Amino acid sequence: MAVSKRSLHALLGRMDNDNLPSREQASVLSFPLRQRTLDLDYPNLATRFEPETGILWARMKHRERACYTPEIMRDMRDFQLHLRDLYAGASLEECPIRWLVWASDAPRAWSLGGDLQTFTRLIRAGDEAGLRAYAHLAIDILYDNLINMDLPLLSVALITGDAIGGGFEAMLTDDIVIAERGAKFGLPEILFNLFPGMGAYSFLERRLGPNLARTLITDGVTRSADEMKELGLVDIVCEPGRAESALRAFIAEQAPRFRTLKTLSQVRQRVHPVTRRELLDVVDLWVDLAMQLSDADLRRMDCLARVQERKRAAP
Repeated sequence: MAVSKRSLHALLGRMDNDNLPSREQASVLSFPLRQRTLDLDYPNLATRFEPETGILWARMKHRERACYTPEIMRDMRDFQLHLRDLYAGASLEECPIRWLVWASDAPRAWSLGGDLQTFTRLIRAGDEAGLRAYAHLAIDILYDNLINMDLPLLSVALITGDAIGGGFEAMLTDDIVIAERGAKFGLPEILFNLFPGMGAYSFLERRLGPNLARTLITDGVTRSADEMKELGLVDIVCEPGRAESALRAFIAEQAPRFRTLKTLSQVRQRVHPVTRRELLDVVDLWVDLAMQLSDADLRRMDCLARVQERKRAAP
């Protein structure tokens, strides 16, 4: 039986790509059988494709807490693997997606980062394996977004609310960041004697250098969208309620240069590579430190966990 080039690439991707879950991980995650569509409705993530613009919307629902709960991470990972299954090995002409846009349903939060409620529960229970499994799944998601699932598309963070902690880290894996004025950005982990372990130092060090990267990680300061633009971490700042129109204007302007933008993204990753192995090594250090947090540290984390819950999307 003949096998097409795309099918062969898809098979090779499933066998050889170390960013995909192992057989053991796959059985634990227990992903459902996927349909060949780009319009999906997960419990915690909704996706919709616009053929006329090439935009694939991925909107986080944040039903329980405005953060990366294990449930939303599971849906995000399944979505990424779904895209790989559909378009592994596809050329620019064969892949209909140009822009993968990450957005949020929560009115005041894009993402407030790691699920602090889950963290404190696992740490208090002494469940290091559970915390490490969460952290490794986060790295799988962030790394695959960083490399665009090896597909000929570009990713966009459409930030209409705060991007804090792991939300800040996730934003740094996108090719383009559009933020509404009024959104806040920060890495608060130092407040409870931790550090942002899901890639912040790796991503910031490549973008800003080691000194400024360390400052952003250790000062605990919340910064505005305009300040992020001055640092080069946000590309476009727009007025509240104007993020989608700013996105569409940007896409219309850049459409003739899409191939060049995609190539520049590949060049940047080649010149300043971040490997999955590096991210895993760092997050393992994060897990080791997190398991040693004191009761006082965990109580401070509890306070921020309540903020994540208050900012969830309306039911």
